[in-house]
Amino acid sequence: MNEFNVFYLLQYVSDIYNREDEDRVNVVKVENIKNPYSDQSEFDWRFKLTLNKLYAWKLVNYDRVVMLDTDNLFLHKTDKLFQCGQFCAVFINPCIFHTGLFVLQPSMAVFNDMMHELEIGRSNPDGADQGFLTSYFPTLLDSPQFNAPATNGTKLDGIYRLPLGYQMDASYYYLKLRWNVPCGPNSVITFPGASWLKPWYWWSWPVLPLGIYWHKKRLKTLGYGPEIPIVVIQAMFYLGIMAVARLARPNLSKLCYCREDKSVFFVQTGFKLIAIWSILAAYVVPLLFIPYTIHPVIGWSLYFLEALSLCFVAVNAFLLPMLPVLVPWFGFLGTLMVMAYPWYLDGVVRALSVFGYAFCSSPFLYVAFVRIMSFLQVSLEREGFLPRLGESASPSGFSKLY
Repeated sequence: MNEFNVFYLLQYVSDIYNREDEDRVNVVKVENIKNPYSDQSEFDWRFKLTLNKLYAWKLVNYDRVVMLDTDNLFLHKTDKLFQCGQFCAVFINPCIFHTGLFVLQPSMAVFNDMMHELEIGRSNPDGADQGFLTSYFPTLLDSPQFNAPATNGTKLDGIYRLPLGYQMDASYYYLKLRWNVPCGPNSVITFPGASWLKPWYWWSWPVLPLGIYWHKKRLKTLGYGPEIPIVVIQAMFYLGIMAVARLARPNLSKLCYCREDKSVFFVQTGFKLIAIWSILAAYVVPLLFIPYTIHPVIGWSLYFLEALSLCFVAVNAFLLPMLPVLVPWFGFLGTLMVMAYPWYLDGVVRALSVFGYAFCSSPFLYVAFVRIMSFLQVSLEREGFLPRLGESASPSGFSKLY
């Protein structure tokens, strides 16, 4: 939001697998902190407002605060984090700690000092919250690792490194396709990669295998109530398109009319381009309308239905052979099946399998493209499709566009 940034503070952390009545959420509205580093070279504008995290130090009504990014996936309870010291964070990079999850003790004195450091231009390599906090807590790397006291309710003093199990980078999993984090409770997965591959997007799985776990948690908690009606409406709409395209069988090539011989080449070229772009649109347009946060199984199913219906339109409009037009459809489906195969030895074998499938599929795509182009050329060369001025009228059933 432009005017306000909203933070959600969990007052009570209960079992992450279940929604319980005692869970409560307070919404705190704050004014955006002006980012003094926005003029730095290579500044990423995605992080323009991330300095608003510093407001967490103003929550002095709480003894400890656990600040979370939205791309954290909890596997187990993490109540012990509230026993950590004045500042605690995880090093998923050997030298730079990650601010996707950190523990702090609120303090107005610390907050005011941070605001002063922003004013005087404290060093910040990335211009975001992570760079600032790394600079503000330079001794964290040499600090002891956090081990929760055996007595519940006991809180430590000082700053501590959190075990890696509290911020398991998803990229660790993709190499071995299993977790191999020896230290810590293996409680939280973080997804710090590209923003368009965050796990809540339906297309993130099976491209990234861990995305399905995010949706399993959502299915058990929030569900997909808001998206389901949109999915049903879209499915019915595209089924209707398939039925209309099959019954109507329009033929755009019948609308072509050439007044001069020199225009034949341009008409044919334009007609081919329209046909090819129509096929490409059949595979791209569905991506724009499917609810972004729907379950991946539903999302991909709806995508293939919508792509199939739009391919039907292209096939019937240009009288194209069905199989070559659907070769990309089968190719995408096969790619997803190769990605979703659950018994790979490791991530390297999985990547090689995907590349191998793509390599073996490329000749089929080329042959399908050649087949479509040759069929379009043959269709355009038929006498009835491009009647020339002064020649006999077209056979019955053909219409001209003057």
